Amino acid sequence: MQLLLEVYVAFACLVFLFLFAMDISGAAKGGGEDRWKIRKGYSPRTLVIVPCKGEEPMLRENLLAAARQKYKNYKLVAVVDDEDAAFDAVRRAGVAHMQPTSRCTRCSDKVRRIASAISAFRNYDVYVILDSDERVGKDWLGRLVSPLSDERVGISVMFPIFRPADRGFWSKTKQVWGFVGQSLLESRRTRFAAGGSMAFRKGLLDRKSFGFFTGSRYSVSDDITLNLIVKRKGLLVAYSRNHHPITYVRETRSTLFEWANRQTALSMFANRKIFYYGLCYYSAEILVFATAVAGTLLLSPLFLVLLLHAAGSFMKNVSRTGSASADLLVITLIMPFLYLANLLVANSMRSITWRGIRYSLR
Repeated sequence: MQLLLEVYVAFACLVFLFLFAMDISGAAKGGGEDRWKIRKGYSPRTLVIVPCKGEEPMLRENLLAAARQKYKNYKLVAVVDDEDAAFDAVRRAGVAHMQPTSRCTRCSDKVRRIASAISAFRNYDVYVILDSDERVGKDWLGRLVSPLSDERVGISVMFPIFRPADRGFWSKTKQVWGFVGQSLLESRRTRFAAGGSMAFRKGLLDRKSFGFFTGSRYSVSDDITLNLIVKRKGLLVAYSRNHHPITYVRETRSTLFEWANRQTALSMFANRKIFYYGLCYYSAEILVFATAVAGTLLLSPLFLVLLLHAAGSFMKNVSRTGSASADLLVITLIMPFLYLANLLVANSMRSITWRGIRYSLR
């Protein structure tokens, strides 16, 4: 029994060192701003596409913010059905709008709306996709488009910060959950095209790529298809780590889990390795945390050293949220359990439902 305990403790310590090395490696490879060859005065004719569908509590305010950019050479168009619940907010915002016209049958409703706008407005140099739940600042469009002046860049992205619109625990949890996407984008080796706020040059979607965008099995997601197109063309994804749109959230436990499971399922649909990597990483975090607590209570205070990884995660979350509350500490400690649960649930999902429409992930 003593031998088994010693082997377990040694294994837990090795796992702790593995997590520590992963954190150091991620910081080293993802640190620092990317240096793109940005041309001064780069201001291509740009179309901002906002796919709108269903109830969106702050849609009018979000559209007005997108319409007040310092960037002058652009047009904003909302793509919405006249009978849709979002239409009244679009009308009251006073922005240009159109109905979806694309007849693609394999694509998601969002991809159909994006494809409709691109097909209707072919004489633009740059296309931007903006999610309807994101609130942007006046400098957003100029900063998003500018990296495209470097020919090596295929897509430029910004990732939203989830900001609780209430004081609820689950709204705060979604804010922290979103940091995993931010971390993936900060590291050059895990960067991807995030569809919430992205820009690309017209040439990215040539005839063949446009067909893939609307008619492949990956067309359930604009993120996934555009990311695959960029990789196939050998181009890079630029990420602005210091400028973020804001998405205001009000979550319950059920709505958070539904959203998190759906996001995880889509990520795994795009890249199966995410499941195996996540399974190993979050299981390791749980193992180290459990060993630290049990070892401290039952064996020696020296086991507290194993909490350094969790302490580092908490301090990172404090710097990102600007808060050091008890809620944030609890959320930080339960996040590995939540991420692992999302992975296991998503692994069994063969479809997702988004805005009332069911999509197959087979």
